[in-house]
Amino acid sequence: MLHSILVTGSTGFVGKRLVPALHKAFPAAQIHAAGSASNSKALALDLTSAESVNRIISDTKPDAIIHLAAISHIPTAFKNPEQTWHVNLLGTLKLLNAATSRSTPCTFLQIGSGDCYGESFKQATPVTEDTPFKPLNPYAASKAAADIGVFSYCNTPNLKLIRVRPFNHTGPGQSNQFVISAFAEQIAKIEAGLQPPTISVGDLSALRCFLHVDDIIDAYIRLLENRDSISSGSAFNIASDTPVSIKSILNTLLSLSQTEISVETDPERLRPTDIPVAQADSSLLKHATGWSQKTELQDTLNEVLDFWRNHYKQDN
Repeated sequence: MLHSILVTGSTGFVGKRLVPALHKAFPAAQIHAAGSASNSKALALDLTSAESVNRIISDTKPDAIIHLAAISHIPTAFKNPEQTWHVNLLGTLKLLNAATSRSTPCTFLQIGSGDCYGESFKQATPVTEDTPFKPLNPYAASKAAADIGVFSYCNTPNLKLIRVRPFNHTGPGQSNQFVISAFAEQIAKIEAGLQPPTISVGDLSALRCFLHVDDIIDAYIRLLENRDSISSGSAFNIASDTPVSIKSILNTLLSLSQTEISVETDPERLRPTDIPVAQADSSLLKHATGWSQKTELQDTLNEVLDFWRNHYKQDN
């Protein structure tokens, strides 16, 4: 039985939904929500400070850690690669070192990224957990390094390490820095009369695997529930079975609106390192936990669009 679960990055998109889900899944455990946002109720955590990391481990005494905190916006990572590496790699190692300083058992769930496979998508798709990392941007490179760094601790006594590599996911409340939320927000603004009836887009030809954020959270919880039967250092892809084009996602969102909207390409939204198809095999996760996708993409898109519609109704 878990008694104390520490969640880093709890003020982020996934973290805000994960914390209440953990309360429901592990009612006997104390859930410690940590984050960097000063205007939240979360426990203060600065991953660049060993003192801050050591203090939170000492105060919460976790027997499980879900390490969500990261710089995850790729354009931000390109603009500030040094800070990205400092948080995503060195911050992870600080957290691991603090966890190993305690003599009691702890499960460490390292949240990586399917983006780590990078160039390998061009040679093999769907990728498996054994496919080599060939990251194409600072975010993916720092997460790949963290994934490998975590694995190097897999024989540490009292530490169970589980590495997860989630692929694209979205849902209501996601930042407009990410593609589906960006599309949905623009449509909602157009419907509310706050933007001309033209939506700006980047490359629409790419195929990606999208999940609802709640399906990602379900995978994290199932991995914790099945931790005793999972070998330390194990890695798991989390992805939908079928990749869809960004163009088809946009067309579906546009079909959900009664407003006539045109589409134009914005060169600033085009990424030079994008790969045509990013698809993963999640068989290991399914076999280890019984996980499966619950929410259809159409329903997910509806939820995201409704979130932004309500957001701009409230603003008005």
